[in-house]
Amino acid sequence: MLKKYNLEIMTAVFFGTITACAVFGGRLGLIRRIMLGYMFLFTLHEWEETRFPGGFADLMVKFFGVKADADLIAKAHIPVAVLLLVITFVPFFTQRPTLSLVPIYLGLFETFIHVVGIKIHKMNKPYTPGMATGIMLGITSVIVLVTYSKEQLLSGIGYVWGIPLTILCFAAMQRTVLAIYGLGYQYVIANVKKKLRKTI
Repeated sequence: MLKKYNLEIMTAVFFGTITACAVFGGRLGLIRRIMLGYMFLFTLHEWEETRFPGGFADLMVKFFGVKADADLIAKAHIPVAVLLLVITFVPFFTQRPTLSLVPIYLGLFETFIHVVGIKIHKMNKPYTPGMATGIMLGITSVIVLVTYSKEQLLSGIGYVWGIPLTILCFAAMQRTVLAIYGLGYQYVIANVKKKLRKTI
């Protein structure tokens, strides 16, 4: 069930939280309101990547030269859903600005990877599945960072700490996904270098 319906379960949890906060939440703090926004945007993003129009996982599987059926691709999405739940709910409940940087920085990364992906995947159209909502996430992240600066929620070092924290969270998710596909980092790095040389 989790393998087949992890996207639907994630959607229900996120939208259920958003609805509950709208009805019963009263006046929420800034970080909690921002995390609700990321819950909404990440949900839209995952649906665009995987269902409407979908196909981003297929591009990545092809890029890495992996043979995977729909069942394996669905299973590999579970760590992604878990990551998104963790990185939004932890700062929602703790209201720690540094922890909230993970979804913020991930939003910037999504814009980058989907735009660059047009060239990497040699798309016929200037679009990769998930790019529309990926750009929305990037714009939101820029606005949030400007807001944080105005509200002086973080010092300079605080923003820096968010970088390794984001990398650590993303790497943990990615390592699990690679394990599901039966891949190791050495294979992936070597394949990426080969693909990028051809692209450049």
